Amino acid sequence: MKSKIEPIILVFIFFFSITTQGQRQLRTLMEGFPSVMDQPHAQEHPDAKALGPALFNHLPPLKERYSPVKKQFVGTSDGKLYLRAQKSDAHIWSLPPEKGFYWHIDNALWSPNGRYLVAKQVDDRDVPEIVLTTVDPETKTSKKYSRAGQNIPKHIFYIIEQKTGNHIKIDLPPELPYIHVLEWSNSGDKIYLLAADRLMKEVHLRMIDATTGKATTMLTEKADTYILGLELLQGYSDALQNMDLAVFLDKKQQFTWLSERSGHKQIYLYDYDGTLIRPLTDHTENGIVAYIDHIDKETGWLYFLAHSNADRPYDLQLFKTNLHAPQILKIVDTPGLMELKVPTDTDTLWVLRSKLPRTLQVDRYSPQGEYYDTAWEGNFSAVGENYFNYEYVNAKAADGTTDLEALILKPKALDPIQKYPIVEYIYGGNFMNVVPRNLLEPQLWEMNSLAQEGFIVVFIDGRGTPGRGKKFKDFSYGKFGQVELEDHTTVLKQIAKDRPYMDLGNTGIMGHSWGGHFALRALLEAPEIYKAGHINAPAFEPSEFRVVIEAFMGCLPQDCPELYQKSSIMAKLKHLKAPIMIVHGTNDDDVPIEDSYKLVKMLDALNYRNHEFEIYPGYDHIVMRNREWLPNMIRFFKAHLK
Repeated sequence: MKSKIEPIILVFIFFFSITTQGQRQLRTLMEGFPSVMDQPHAQEHPDAKALGPALFNHLPPLKERYSPVKKQFVGTSDGKLYLRAQKSDAHIWSLPPEKGFYWHIDNALWSPNGRYLVAKQVDDRDVPEIVLTTVDPETKTSKKYSRAGQNIPKHIFYIIEQKTGNHIKIDLPPELPYIHVLEWSNSGDKIYLLAADRLMKEVHLRMIDATTGKATTMLTEKADTYILGLELLQGYSDALQNMDLAVFLDKKQQFTWLSERSGHKQIYLYDYDGTLIRPLTDHTENGIVAYIDHIDKETGWLYFLAHSNADRPYDLQLFKTNLHAPQILKIVDTPGLMELKVPTDTDTLWVLRSKLPRTLQVDRYSPQGEYYDTAWEGNFSAVGENYFNYEYVNAKAADGTTDLEALILKPKALDPIQKYPIVEYIYGGNFMNVVPRNLLEPQLWEMNSLAQEGFIVVFIDGRGTPGRGKKFKDFSYGKFGQVELEDHTTVLKQIAKDRPYMDLGNTGIMGHSWGGHFALRALLEAPEIYKAGHINAPAFEPSEFRVVIEAFMGCLPQDCPELYQKSSIMAKLKHLKAPIMIVHGTNDDDVPIEDSYKLVKMLDALNYRNHEFEIYPGYDHIVMRNREWLPNMIRFFKAHLK
């Protein structure tokens, strides 16, 4: 069973998506991290060749896929799919694509016996392009990019014989354009995959016969709103596999299924013919399931993490349930629990824990939850004893009843009779929380640097964000941008009222990506509170967001223009009064820099001069990696809030 957080990838992202100062501190913290916690996927291999960029430029490149049984790599070159031996560059065979298509290595997967592999061809001829530039502005590249309502690539999957290269197409209906291979059967004669409609309201789990390509529907899940969201977009297959949305138990012809159909994510057990056997979890006993972490197929125990404490809704607890008989047991309930790993050669549970201010460790437990020892602790030599002066607070949402959580970062030498300017760090989107709850979250380190310059930094997880059940998450469904901000202003007013050192009349805001959209929106819609904004790689107008916005709006712009118009902020720019700093990289293929060019052009047309536009040549979506980003951000808020 794969680790949910995937520590190798997790650490890579933290080290390369955070400021230079944060990189150094986190490298020191993670020294000696146990190798048992970061075992790579079986089809990853150190000798695999890089084939090209991943979904985004800020992610590791795509590489050849390896069969440990055949000791062979499959890869792509000039649109063709090739097979080569591990110790040779010569191609055993090379397959040209269908006319207008090209082979793509994303989501390619070898069967366990190496007899087959599944791979896809892509046709993106009708997809628009964006233009990117490297450090050299004359070096331009184009990349396919679908905005809301625009054409998306067509993906066709094939089953390929390893020996000959002969291949057959997997037939799936065009109304299910998002397709993700999940897993091969143990015997290597079947493939399990997911297919979803464009608005992600319908997901099909299908079994594919490897010899014929014929599909059998195992389960269909439907919802009035979106089912997963971001993870169902093409290119997120690794994340879906890692979620264990479905886990297949071939010996018993059963599978587990993770679903929010009850309003709270739970695990269900099905027969392969789609008959529900029984729920494996119960919200009244274990709360909201976060994800499956390990299945012991011999004993039938399934380990999962869940949010079961209503007073601490974001904390995780470790449970296990049994595949053979109804039984749910809480195994570990300890602060800062993040992840479980169970090595294949032992039944010891390895548990990663982290929380503020100085907990980062791996503890070992028995399968019954008996604590053995602490196998590893983070190296805090580069982090002072009182590095974080922080406070978690609870407040009410704008409805006056829903409990929300916020984190306040303060200067170490806080003078309670002095007034400090406030900066809120916002994201606001449907698939991300911003309140840091462990030491491995980049925004914690970045914003603590700002706090130590004499600011109060506030993070708020309002309604419309994940982790609290479907109703909480769907608060903004079909109303993106229209309803979220009031929770933030309401919470700020509440916590400032009890903390006289917070200068609510001297508040700034910053956000990245969709957070940049909400930061700009805050300046336009709540100017009485927000007086300055730092906007990083901002998505600007919802009708022109990347295609994922469709699932959260519930329709395409051309089908419901009135809904997107209600979410628009374009016409509100004339009301901007606060200074803003816009930061964008020229090689950003997640939110293209042309969006910021358009924003600046509109501000210039309005004769609005109180803005800075910082262009980072060659930088991708993670602009915080530029060594100038942090001092420039601090300088901006000092200039406009102090």
